[in-house]
Amino acid sequence: MSSITAPARPGAGIKPMSAWKSPLYIADLPGAAEHNEVLRDLIVTRTMTDPEASNFGVISATKANQDILAWAHPAVDWFRGQIMNAVSALTAAVLGEAANEVTQGVIAEAWTVVYAEGGSLRPHTHHDSAWSGVYYVESGDGGGTGDAGYLQLLDPRPAAIAREASEGVYRVEPVPGRMVAFPGWLPHSVQATLTGGGRRICIAWNVAYDKDWTGMK
Repeated sequence: MSSITAPARPGAGIKPMSAWKSPLYIADLPGAAEHNEVLRDLIVTRTMTDPEASNFGVISATKANQDILAWAHPAVDWFRGQIMNAVSALTAAVLGEAANEVTQGVIAEAWTVVYAEGGSLRPHTHHDSAWSGVYYVESGDGGGTGDAGYLQLLDPRPAAIAREASEGVYRVEPVPGRMVAFPGWLPHSVQATLTGGGRRICIAWNVAYDKDWTGMK
C-alpha cells in the first residue's frame, strides 16, 4: 500500500483540501505556541487525577478529560473557537453558499490523549459525528524517520484499494499547533510513537448538529 503525506498548511481560515473527494482541513494555527504551553500543563495535571481516565482503544496511551470543553480557561476558550473555525470551513466546502442556511447549533465533545513511547491508536471511525478532529499540543520526537506518530486517514473505498486505484493512506504529521479535521465516518488510526520518542499530547474532538442546541457543549 502506498501513501501520501500532507504538506504543511500554515494559517487559520484556510480552504479545506480533499482526500478521495472527502474534505480535509489542516491548519497550523498562528499563536498556538503560547496556548499549547498552558494546555499541556492543564492536561498533564488533570489526567493524573481524572477518575475516568482509560486506555480504551489505544495502546500505551491514556484517554481522559472528557470535560475539557467546559474548563474555564482562556486557552480552552481559544481551542473551542478553533474547533468552530474548522467546522465552518468544512461545512462551507461541502455545501458552498448553502452553508449560510445552516441554522442548527452544534454539540461538541472532546477528550485528551497522552501517548507514551510506543503509543498508538487502532483504526476506527466516529460514526455518530458529522466532523471529527485532532489538535496537537505536544508531538514528541519522531526521530526524523518514517511515519512514527502520524495520523493515518484511510481510504474508505476497499474496491479502490484492491484495484490499486488509490494511495490507500493519507498521512498527517503531528506538529504542535496543527489542527486536523475530517468527516467522522472516515477511518483513521495513529502510528506508534518511536521508542525514545518522548511523550505526545493531543486533543481529539467530535461535532454533531442539533436543531435544538444553541451553543457548544
